[in-house]
Amino acid sequence: MGAPVVMLDLEEKLLADRDGRLRSTLIADLLELQQRLHGELRQMNSRSRYLELQGAIRAATAAVQVLQTLNVPAVSGQPVKSKNSK
Repeated sequence: MGAPVVMLDLEEKLLADRDGRLRSTLIADLLELQQRLHGELRQMNSRSRYLELQGAIRAATAAVQVLQTLNVPAVSGQPVKSKNSK
């Protein structure tokens, strides 16, 4: 039950991020995480750990792609619309 609240909180923070700093910070953090995971992947790992690392890399990559293509009003120049507006 905790994940949806966190996601809504992140969505609200991204919408309120007028200068794009939060979005840039999240992307930079995820790219750094990808590098660390790739480093772990080059080490000797069990098959299960190798698969876990590959999954984590794919998840981080997907998150970066979403953040890079996200139509955040502050970044895209679009006005912010309330969830209740029509």
